[in-house]
Amino acid sequence: MANTNIFLGSGASVTFVPEVDIYLKPSLLNAEKNTLTIDTDFTGNFDLVNNLYVGCVLEFYDNGTHTTTHRVTANDGTTITFHPAQTITLDTTNDYYHLKGYGAPCPAEKVAGGSTTYRDEVTHFTFASDTKSDYSGDYIVFYEIQTADAGTAKAVVVWFDTTGSETVPTHGISPVEVVEVDISDAGLTTRDEYVAAAVTAINAESGIEVVATRSNNVLIITNENGGPTTDAVSSNASHISHSIVTQGATVAATSAAKKLNADYWMGIVESLTFPSVEVEFKQQNLFVGGSRNFTYQYKGIETAGNASVNIVANHGAWLYYFFGKCSAITATLDSGTTPASNFAGNTGSENKYYLNGTSVTDTGPLFYRSLDNVMTPPVLRGQDTFGDLHQLTEPSGTTSISDPITYTFAEQDGDDLPSFAMEQVFSKLPSSNTYRTNADNDNEETNFVLIATGNRVNTLTMTANENEELKITMDCMPRKVHDFEKTESYESRRGVTNETDFKNYSANDKFLEPFFFSSGSISLFGQNFLRITNFTLTMNNTLTDKRFIGIGSKTIKDAIPAQRTYELTFTALVTDDLLFNELKNQNETTGTVIDLIFDKSNGEQIRLKFDDYFLTTNTWPIPEDKGAVMVEATIIPRTLASNGCTVKTHWILQG
Repeated sequence: MANTNIFLGSGASVTFVPEVDIYLKPSLLNAEKNTLTIDTDFTGNFDLVNNLYVGCVLEFYDNGTHTTTHRVTANDGTTITFHPAQTITLDTTNDYYHLKGYGAPCPAEKVAGGSTTYRDEVTHFTFASDTKSDYSGDYIVFYEIQTADAGTAKAVVVWFDTTGSETVPTHGISPVEVVEVDISDAGLTTRDEYVAAAVTAINAESGIEVVATRSNNVLIITNENGGPTTDAVSSNASHISHSIVTQGATVAATSAAKKLNADYWMGIVESLTFPSVEVEFKQQNLFVGGSRNFTYQYKGIETAGNASVNIVANHGAWLYYFFGKCSAITATLDSGTTPASNFAGNTGSENKYYLNGTSVTDTGPLFYRSLDNVMTPPVLRGQDTFGDLHQLTEPSGTTSISDPITYTFAEQDGDDLPSFAMEQVFSKLPSSNTYRTNADNDNEETNFVLIATGNRVNTLTMTANENEELKITMDCMPRKVHDFEKTESYESRRGVTNETDFKNYSANDKFLEPFFFSSGSISLFGQNFLRITNFTLTMNNTLTDKRFIGIGSKTIKDAIPAQRTYELTFTALVTDDLLFNELKNQNETTGTVIDLIFDKSNGEQIRLKFDDYFLTTNTWPIPEDKGAVMVEATIIPRTLASNGCTVKTHWILQG
């Protein structure tokens, strides 16, 4: 039956997904040399979302040397089809591929599926004797107990120890969970009491996936995941008999679910506009139609609209996505703890982050994440070596930040601006699998999920008004909005149901606390302006949408950067005519930087320095209230100064 509940805003959420270069270990190239089968080292941990990576760039490395570049035209969980076809013979030992990060959300560990089917059954075991010795060495078995959501079906053997020192009887069943019921106590004298002891022993055993209850002399075994699938048995039919009381239909094994690395908090979001989807609609007449009605109509190009993200800034890591380069990272690392391989983290150090502290690549991956001991993404072969990665000591501290991460961002002058994805879900919040799509229906009825991939920041605006928090507004241009195939099971939010468990969210009030206007300072023309009442910094990458032949989909577009511009406007109370003199100044100000600093009391900081600037406008209105003269001014910088953007923060960036 279809779920008739309506979607509510209470079940809506948007999370952040890093987009990074992904190492693909090859297993096989087809005869046409245009379809790659990915090695099980990768597919054993990750299951790629079908066709999510269409339009992405795939780079081939011949024995470590970048040789050819391709466009992805299709993908499923284990294969990638690309264009043009490869010409070089694949050496699976020495050759490899990089799936480039633009438009390529980082996958997360997949959810294993059940390996068997089962029947939902309730089995009764009836105890017929009050004589304790009758049960010596007796055991009962219920077969094919299915573990929750996945795993190998197994049997459970329950045996009765009437003396307290009997050995486990030989039952020849594997795999099996064994439960001992000690009924040697002299106070146990009736069949009802033997059953009660069995209930206690079974329910105290962890990992057997069953629940035992009693009705007089009847032991009732139920399992919410189904089972047994074959008859339960008893070793002594004269004293213990069994019957399957209810039996449901055969239930298919739980299917595997795909995931993205999508449990990242977006921050203190004031408002967010997820990209809308516009589909070009066309109507045509044939040259001689014979009718006043249109003869033909069809759908054309699909376009993802811009995303708008308005944030109260409690960190400055968003600046990375505007400037485009991370030139340095300073963090506290445990040099003795490294991943075990390109695909596995350090045993005993699951759910940690790793960083190559000596060599940072502009657009990452920056930090690698060990998710349940799976390196996410896999260590990027040719860029990083797993032995060179060291475990991060994550920032902590209340009154002051301990082990902070300091990023240095720089201007990216090529077209390789970093991007990120956003995952939007409307959930009806079912009690089980709260954020998993229902793959059995033609139309999704419990979780409606969309992924906006390839979001590049076109315009970033920082605003600080008197008595307010520092705010960041971003206008982003996505590549596409992806929806899921009807037969595809997907776990949104990486299955994390509690928002407070999202990564980069912290229960530490100082980490959550935003930067405030009152904590900022601005230096202009070599002096501090202490009486600025508001300022707005607007930075623009001038992105332009482009579409290319050979992408394989009419939904894909690229955002290509062009002229980068900066503009700083502010209102200030002034004590001299410096600003007016600078308006008349014909020479560009160089060497004396514009220095914007925002601090938190715990030591976190955002710092921006710009060079090569002109003051282009300023006004000196006469105040009607006869109060302070408020001067409005605009300054146009040309460049970010050397090491001009540093962010000291608790926020962990993967890329």
